Amino acid sequence: MAMTHKARILAAARKQPVDKLPFGARIDVWYNYHSAHGTLPKKYKDWNMVEILRDQGAGTQLRHMRIWRIEYDNLEVVIQENPPYRTTEWRTPLGSVTLKTRFIPQEGAWNVHEVDYPFRSKEDYPVIEYILENTRIVPDLSEYYQMERMVGGDGMVITGMDEYSPMQAIMRYWIGYERFFYELHDHPAQIERLYELEKEVAKQKLQILAESPVEIPMLCANWSDEFHTPIFRKYFVPWLRGASDYLHARGKLTQVHIDGEMRRLLPFFLETGIDVAEAWSPAPMTSVTTAELRKALGDEVTIWGGIPAVLFEPQYTEEEFDAYIMNLFKEISPGYNFIVGMGDTLPFDGKIERVGRVAELIDKFGRVPMEV
Repeated sequence: MAMTHKARILAAARKQPVDKLPFGARIDVWYNYHSAHGTLPKKYKDWNMVEILRDQGAGTQLRHMRIWRIEYDNLEVVIQENPPYRTTEWRTPLGSVTLKTRFIPQEGAWNVHEVDYPFRSKEDYPVIEYILENTRIVPDLSEYYQMERMVGGDGMVITGMDEYSPMQAIMRYWIGYERFFYELHDHPAQIERLYELEKEVAKQKLQILAESPVEIPMLCANWSDEFHTPIFRKYFVPWLRGASDYLHARGKLTQVHIDGEMRRLLPFFLETGIDVAEAWSPAPMTSVTTAELRKALGDEVTIWGGIPAVLFEPQYTEEEFDAYIMNLFKEISPGYNFIVGMGDTLPFDGKIERVGRVAELIDKFGRVPMEV
């Protein structure tokens, strides 16, 4: 009896045998864009992503960010909607800070982009500290269970730490990447204090993940070595190692979303204890090939990805597409500990038929162990 897509993905993540290469495809940007514009292929009108991928012969990677809701004590949160912008203001006894975000679903997006950050001056440190000290994480798995029922054995629902580990949450949400490094230099004690408080919030999330049915929690995402290298070893590695050890002890695997430039970060990766490197985006999207990544990570980490998103776009011919996939098979042969996927999602102008073509090539050449 053939394995399901989900069974193959889990087996590869656990370093167990599979009958053929697992394929967990992600198409949310393509799907959201064409749903918003009414331009889905006629065949797929009123279909959901799982149904489309099932028709293409691929497994599903369905993104879902939270299995909890965030609540606050002793402060007021005021949200103002002015599409495409949302303003969130935290009003505390020590003062207020505001986050402004932008979200245009018609572009295919599924998450927001920060426009203005809560941190604007050193006077905001006590306010942000107060917010984190009064943050409660409350389990809420209702939407997750709904998605799980929809996906079934056709793939995986991906969820975890709201994308980011504690220090990256400070960089991305509270301060902004550029300003962060000035603050780390000028006010290191205050940054360290925020880091400790974010770790306390993260503990609440890890406990919920540990008690949840999520098989491979996502612990962090969106690294790029030009600005993560200076802090990765000191702040990212220890936290990821501790979080992985905690979840491993409770029967979970762990994953991170590595869709950026990784060359300078690879020497530190094995220190994290992470089981799955997901959304792997090789050359030409980054400077690292899949063969180089396999050599760096060995058999300790399962790689999920390997097909650059740009390869699905019209500027590449069908012959170029097939040649890339066949070379990928050679790079990963005999195929152990690898899950085929996009690095990191099908673009809005990508060809959905090429998802089916990957499935066809796996059926023909992807029996494990492979001989390509």
